[in-house]
Amino acid sequence: MYSFKEIISSLNNKKDLSKDEAFFISESMFKGTLSDSEIKNVLVALNAKGICTDEVVGFAKAMRKISTKVVTDEKVVDCCGTGGDGINTFNISTCSAFISAASGVKVAKHGNKAITSNSGSADVLHDAGAKLDLSPEKVSQCINEVNFGFMFAPLHHKAMKNVAASRKEIAPNKTIFNMLGPITNPANAQIQLIGVFDKSAMHLVADSLMELGTSKAIILNSRDGMDEASIYAETDIIEIKDSIKTQYTINPKDYGITGKDFDSIKTSSEKSSLDFIFSVINNEESDAKEICVLNAALSVMLYKDIELNDSISQCRESLSEYKVRDKFNQYIDFTNQV
Repeated sequence: MYSFKEIISSLNNKKDLSKDEAFFISESMFKGTLSDSEIKNVLVALNAKGICTDEVVGFAKAMRKISTKVVTDEKVVDCCGTGGDGINTFNISTCSAFISAASGVKVAKHGNKAITSNSGSADVLHDAGAKLDLSPEKVSQCINEVNFGFMFAPLHHKAMKNVAASRKEIAPNKTIFNMLGPITNPANAQIQLIGVFDKSAMHLVADSLMELGTSKAIILNSRDGMDEASIYAETDIIEIKDSIKTQYTINPKDYGITGKDFDSIKTSSEKSSLDFIFSVINNEESDAKEICVLNAALSVMLYKDIELNDSISQCRESLSEYKVRDKFNQYIDFTNQV
């Protein structure tokens, strides 16, 4: 049907791939029929040309086709960033997810070990004592009972091991796979909060999600370069609802949220992501807590269809009543018992 030669030639000539071509080449990667250097050539050529919506959709469909699914009847949300913002903040989306879960949201979190940062969601949960190798059935049970289930990407996307070496060679540069993580949720999360590393990628992710049938989503990028909603600067947002895209900006100050010191939320040799998470779930006042409240509140707002002010109040209450700490411990216990 297609050949590697044709596709690499198209890319090198700065021609966009169709959905079918993108599906073919990514499926070839996943099946292991391309060498590491061929995979690397495709990924580098895509970056050089600039990635288009059809390419993201084609790759995502191939990835979804071969993934190990988590079946759940629950309405679930996933919140994750594309990574690759290069700022080395602590794992904000994972911490925020527990605040959301404690506030009555069912979270199907999809994540991995660090590829472009110091600490991925899998690293921090593993360090906290969670077992990550749950069967899809147990993940589903965990979502039902705890409001939080974690899907460790390599277990659900086993074929991704075929592209791991090429991605590592290209790192710290991002590839199309940075965008695919958030849009190939194994529980088919229909509600998504996705932070992207680059404002120019926001429409690309939004259009791809709409094409893939996501019902509600927020795609965001903060003006200080984070793939999270920021407490130091305004955050640009594209919201998807009923197949309509709306663009707006949020200023954290409008919601009584401010940050004092950007460096205080970065990991270091002294302070790991897990240290930050413990301080937040223990409701200690800090920039780390404030940024998690804002990001969790966006998920809660989307999931419950309420105003942002109301969801911020709910998240603060979950923290002050130590429901978040209880939820975190409940999740660790669950994964160890099953």
